[in-house]
Formats: sequence, structure tokens, C-alpha cells
Amino acid sequence: MQIAAVECGMPDDVENADVHYITGADKTQYQDKIRYTCHEYYAAKNSGSGGTYQCSDGGQWVDENGKTELPVCIPVCGVPRTPIQSAGRIFGGTRAEQGNFPWQIFFEYPRAGGALISDRWVLTAAHVLEGNQNPTIYAGLFSVGQHTLQTANPLVVDEVFIHPGWKEATQETRTDFDNDIALVKLKEPVKMGPTISTICLPGTSPEYDPPEHELGYIAGWGKTADKRRTVFLMKAHIPVVNMEQCRSVKPDSSLDSSAYRFTNNMICAGNGESDSCAGDSGGAFALPDPHEKTRYYVAGLVSWGPKCGTYGLYTKVANYMEWITEVMNRQPVEEE
Repeated sequence: MQIAAVECGMPDDVENADVHYITGADKTQYQDKIRYTCHEYYAAKNSGSGGTYQCSDGGQWVDENGKTELPVCIPVCGVPRTPIQSAGRIFGGTRAEQGNFPWQIFFEYPRAGGALISDRWVLTAAHVLEGNQNPTIYAGLFSVGQHTLQTANPLVVDEVFIHPGWKEATQETRTDFDNDIALVKLKEPVKMGPTISTICLPGTSPEYDPPEHELGYIAGWGKTADKRRTVFLMKAHIPVVNMEQCRSVKPDSSLDSSAYRFTNNMICAGNGESDSCAGDSGGAFALPDPHEKTRYYVAGLVSWGPKCGTYGLYTKVANYMEWITEVMNRQPVEEE
């Protein structure tokens, strides 16, 4: 009596991955092997760039541990497409290069920035989304001129989450920017590519509390030294400094600096010349990962400052990792 050959069938598709037949084209029988390889700009969540599977005697594709769980390909985070040169600043104005900050998100109105932290989530400042629950946002832009925006496709926003500790302004000049952080969920995943990728989130170890003098990058399309808004993405390389540097700056407003609230949820950064300014809010303050210097993580978000061109305050993202993780992992409630 002849025993029928074991047939595993065509392997399932894996998003952002290709399948390769190791033992021959379309061979799907017992002991045949396949390998999943993540697309460029993606990596397998747990096993390098993909996984090898074999057709088992039970008629299932299994990995080297005998498990049927398929690989998950996620965006590679924190790697610029073009190496970042340290020269230049936002306020004062030297252009970034295309590919320096592929995680940069553009908010059209009010003009602001954000950081792509996964293919479905954008991190930004809470004050950017105050009264603006359906923002028009773009990924992968370098120029934000009128022609570019007319031909670019905005991302479709699904839902906005503002941190519950954020307080809406009660006076004309806001003086309290504590908990200035928000998340934007997208309806569809963004495809990674030459101009689009994510920035890493901070880890939970003490190394992700940036010390003084640590240098990081900021980027944006905000106002420059001549008070004009720029069309091209600008950048700055600035150090973390003591909070007293920010406290000591005389604000542009009629209020004294003592009227503003400074908290441990903020990072003070700048060098007295290079700075973020109006229109840069929500963009990432990107620092090299302490465990892998070629990658960048979002240490802060452009929040506020007493005076453009001096020192700025950035929301310390590490303090909000529990909230970020909780929001991103929420499962929608199914209707009965």
C-alpha cells in the first residue's frame, strides 16, 4: 500500500516579506524548505531578517523549533538614509539633506512636526493637536512648498490621543507645557522606503535619561533667523544643558521666566544660537542610542522655549514610555 505524500500547501504570505523556495520552485511537500526574507527597510521582530521553515510530517510549515508562528517584519528604526552632517541649525538656517531625518512628519496646519515611531503611529506635542483632532499630515517630505503639497498624498488619521495630564491653555500666553505629548494613530500602515522610516523609542534603562553635553539633532520647517518659515527641512546639532540655562533666558513675551513652569518631564537643550522655533513643535530631538551609536532614538519632542535662537524645552519621551506603550497596545472594543 502506497502512503500519500505529505503536502503542506503554498506558504502563507507575510506582510513586508518575500518567500523563497530553498529545495526547488514551488516545492511544498514533506521536508521541503522555504525562507522568509523581510523587504528592504524592514527586519524580523525576533530573528534577524526572516526565518527558515520546513514542511513537517504533520503537513504544516514549521520553523527550526517546530513552531508554526510566522515571522513579523517591522520597520528598521533610527537609521538615517543619508548620514547627518553636524553643521547647520534650524534658527539661522542651513538645509538638511534628503534622507537625514526619514522619521520627520509634517503637520500642515498649524505648521508643526512629528516623529514616525511605527508604521501606524506618530508622536508629536500635545499643543499641536489642541483643537485639531483631524490634522493633515505627510511623511517623506523634504520640501513643503505649495507644489509639493499639491502632489503629495497626506496620511489618513484614524484617531488622536493627547496625554491625560496635558492642561489646555487658560490664558493668552501659555505658561504650562507639562505633559506636552500626544499620539496620532493612522488608518493604514505607512510603507517604509528611501525617504520614510521610523525613529526608535527610548529604552527603560538609565542611559536613556540624556546627560548634560549629550549632542542630538532637531529638524523642522519652522521659522528661521529672518522670521520666515522655511520651505526646505532645516536641522541643528545641539547639546543637552542644565535646566537653569532655560530658566535664565528672558522670554519674548511680557512675562518673566518665573511665570513659566519647568518640570522634570522636560529637557533643556541648545547652545545659545541654534534652536527650534515656531513651526517646529512636535519634532524629534534625536540622540544616538547609547547601545548602538549608528541608530537614533527620540529623546525629546520640540515643546516650547522662552526665546527663539537661545535654548529650548523638549518633552522627555522616556518619562512617557508606559503611557505610549499602553495607548499603542489598546485593542478596539468589538461591537456586540
